[in-house]
Amino acid sequence: MQKPDTDKLFLKLATTTLIFLYLVIIAGSVVRATGSGMGCPDWPKCFGYYIPPTDPSQVEFHAEVPYKKGMMIIADDTLWRARKDFASGKKFDSSNWEKFPDYNSTKFFVVQTWTEYINRLLGAFSGLFTFLLFIVSVFRWRKDKLSIFLLLIGIMVLAFIGWMGKVVVNSNLTPLMITFHMLSALVMIALVIAARARVCMHTRQLQKISLGKAEKILLVFVLLATLDQVIFGTQVRQQIDVINGNMSGLSRETWITQLNGIYTYHKIMAVVVAITNIILFIMLWKKKPGLQNKLLISSLLLIVLAEYGAGVVMHNFSIPAFVQPVHLVLAMLLFGIQFALFMRSWKNSKI
Repeated sequence: MQKPDTDKLFLKLATTTLIFLYLVIIAGSVVRATGSGMGCPDWPKCFGYYIPPTDPSQVEFHAEVPYKKGMMIIADDTLWRARKDFASGKKFDSSNWEKFPDYNSTKFFVVQTWTEYINRLLGAFSGLFTFLLFIVSVFRWRKDKLSIFLLLIGIMVLAFIGWMGKVVVNSNLTPLMITFHMLSALVMIALVIAARARVCMHTRQLQKISLGKAEKILLVFVLLATLDQVIFGTQVRQQIDVINGNMSGLSRETWITQLNGIYTYHKIMAVVVAITNIILFIMLWKKKPGLQNKLLISSLLLIVLAEYGAGVVMHNFSIPAFVQPVHLVLAMLLFGIQFALFMRSWKNSKI
């Protein structure tokens, strides 16, 4: 019986894992843009169900109906959670229920609930594929022990993200928790890209990029600058969320004027990031890279231009809600491409 090609399997799983990680980021950004972060008030269940409700009647009180511990209903403009398994009487009895803390909404919105649920589901799949990737890396331990270590860290990061997801929900979307959640996703992307690059090096499928000192410094700078933009962009987004709440979603054209100095810094750094990435593109293109690297370098230019363009659109057109997730996802894609180029610049293929 022929042994399975663990290298090919690893590369396929790594690509799939990266796709799901980015899908999680897309879903998460849609969750924030649509205000669906508390679409599921509890975690890991949603209104006490593994499969969320699809109709408001499912979260209403019903007489003489069995309820299980943890199930939720909205009654008297309050969200209640069942204290234990019981059968309801003819009237609502608050002794069987406990008020669910830090939940402001008194209505059930099916779109918001399922948007958040899909986000969680994609997160679960990304965790599953990361675990499978780790298992395959164990079977490759004779070839590459460092990948095992990288993916073990990845699993711990995913566990942290899962725990952080619970903290974010329990804290009713505290801004600092959301920022940590986003940074954890960036770390996860970097770990998977690094592990994938190592296998590509081993199988000689990775086209190396020979960089001089100035080019390496610039590449590291754009990586750190993009990371900086994600962090401060998240801070700006948190301000927008507060303004949105204060303005009840009205007068969007005034939101930009209400932002503080963090937004000014974010705008200045956006110009710096765009210019330095364009310079990096020119420097790398002059090296006449192979087709594989040409595609990567071209993507660098296209995404940084699209990212800057999305920022301009938000600034000049009252922060359209649909552009917000696009802006974030492009930033995360830019980081991934920069890190992939960083991995290809190492002289030592064993590193």
